[in-house]
Amino acid sequence: MRRSRDEEGTSRVAGSTRIQGARVVLVSGKGGVGKTTVAAATGLKAARAGHRALVVSLDRAHNLGDVLGVKLGASPREVPGAAGLSAMEADPQAELSAHAEALQGYFARLLEWAGMGGAQADEIAVLPGLEELLVLSRLAELCESDAADVVVVDLAPTASSLRLLAFPEMMAGPLGKLVEWERRFLRIARGAMKKVSSAPLPEEATYEAIDAIAKRLGRLKEVLADGSRAIVRLVSIPERVVLDETRSAYTLLSLFGLSVDAVVLNRVLPPSLRGSYLDGWLDIQAREMARAREEMVGLALRPVGFQPAEVIGVQALDRVGDEIYEGRDPAQAFAEVAPMRFEESEGTMSLALRLPLVSPGGIDLRQTDAELIVTVGAWRRQILLPTSLHGRAVTAARLSGGTLRIVFEPRKEQ
Repeated sequence: MRRSRDEEGTSRVAGSTRIQGARVVLVSGKGGVGKTTVAAATGLKAARAGHRALVVSLDRAHNLGDVLGVKLGASPREVPGAAGLSAMEADPQAELSAHAEALQGYFARLLEWAGMGGAQADEIAVLPGLEELLVLSRLAELCESDAADVVVVDLAPTASSLRLLAFPEMMAGPLGKLVEWERRFLRIARGAMKKVSSAPLPEEATYEAIDAIAKRLGRLKEVLADGSRAIVRLVSIPERVVLDETRSAYTLLSLFGLSVDAVVLNRVLPPSLRGSYLDGWLDIQAREMARAREEMVGLALRPVGFQPAEVIGVQALDRVGDEIYEGRDPAQAFAEVAPMRFEESEGTMSLALRLPLVSPGGIDLRQTDAELIVTVGAWRRQILLPTSLHGRAVTAARLSGGTLRIVFEPRKEQ
């Protein structure tokens, strides 16, 4: 497709303006609902629209290559028969090897000091969460590079995805502070600690590596929170249990500041099957699709029919993509939603936080001087407040229409 570039250096595809930096489309959903298929079809249709598209699998199951019909690795590879489309499967071990000297090397020395053999230490020298951090760091690198206009991310199943997407927030908040405090402490106390303990201490290079990852994740956090750069598409099937999890994911993704624009309802049975033994399933699907339309107001609901054969290869993915997007550019959002925004009116500051499908009794709100801690169920987000709100107390909080509005007033002088 012909591309042109305007006087300001912004490229145009199919008559629409491409933003600077890669557009990120995150595809999430419960395991087994066709999430990887939707991600692959989305990347393919983005390439068909003239974008340089990259599909990245962060799912440890790694069946993206099987769906595309091509063997993939930890680096992007062009997909035959799909000009402009590349794909890769992020490999935590490959990312760990890339940081082996600064990170894995220290943890291996620590475990070896604890009495484990060198080979065994190398095998288990991965702290809980370290793999996730490295994979997200790799994703941030891909989003920052000029390798693609659109990066489609095939996330792990919902619960794992939520933990993964919470990591940038943690590194920018309490976890990052903890690492920095420990680093400062060791700069002062390293000599004394070596006298009382033979345990190997982290070198400055280890902290520099962690700091580089944290900064990269901070930039990724900014991208994911920018609705003009990143959107989430949820994949579900019209069954009660699966849709309930999809509803929860919609709420929690909004809590973490991500823009959800659509739900793909996969494997919808055709009405032509009425009068068969599948009547019960047709009734279930009709009921749950009606519930989805009623509860997920504001989201685009994109039904995809049950396919007569396995969706493998470019031709089959083209058909699925046609059903989802109907000629629409997948890089463009179906709906513009701002999960979080600060507002000011007559000296009163307020924060509007999108929290759909949650009851007022399911929200816990706490405040420190510089942070607002919002808890929904078992999930907690620490929102760093702008300096203009430091010293202002929360005076009111009201949930209406799926938006939690929090009002701040100036603190009284003590």
